[in-house]
Amino acid sequence: MKKYLLALLPVLVFCFGSCKKDTPDLSNLTVIDGATIPGGNNSGSNGNSSANSSYLPTTTGSSWTYKSDATGESAEAHITGVITPINGQNYYELKSNTKGKENTFQYYYVKDNKYKIVATTEQEKVTVEFFILDNNLAVGGEWTAKMTPDGLVNGIPGQTVSKVIEKGITKTVLNNTYNNVIHTRMTVQYDFGIGNGFEDFGTYDYYLAKGIGLIQTDFEFMGLKTKSYLTNYSIK
Repeated sequence: MKKYLLALLPVLVFCFGSCKKDTPDLSNLTVIDGATIPGGNNSGSNGNSSANSSYLPTTTGSSWTYKSDATGESAEAHITGVITPINGQNYYELKSNTKGKENTFQYYYVKDNKYKIVATTEQEKVTVEFFILDNNLAVGGEWTAKMTPDGLVNGIPGQTVSKVIEKGITKTVLNNTYNNVIHTRMTVQYDFGIGNGFEDFGTYDYYLAKGIGLIQTDFEFMGLKTKSYLTNYSIK
């Protein structure tokens, strides 16, 4: 059972070697609305009015550098300007570079105050979508989303259940302070068909700063805890 969740771990801990350009099969991916339904050194810049209002900026050339406390590796990621239409909706391509590894890619969906990420895992070759924020909801608001169009991950029923934990907070990450931060918590669940229904198999905590993007991601599974921190950014 463990492998199903671990297959998804790299996706939202900013794709440290998780997805390759030629891997995603997005042709038949249906966008799931779901709900019952990237900061670091203080030289980071943000000069675009549209990006200023977004919790996941998608302006071409915007870049972020993240460090994983699990691997010690840093990855630089940037918006390429390529827009990928998936079932009539636009996803923005994000290219990630980690020293000594192949370039990797994710796809951001940002519309109507909803923020989602599509990526393909390296080992399992599974394309999943994580619905990380619905900013239409107040603190305490919850939503449930499928990770794939048919709701299956490696043949196992899977879903995410998310909640807005905090809004408008100030958070310090690696000695840098960010304002207007939203904190969401997403629980990954699987139903292994043994009569227990959907069970919790891991939790992601996302911290997104307005006009900047993801500043920290925390992951916990069976006592394993890892974090990804924003170390540098430039918003175009």
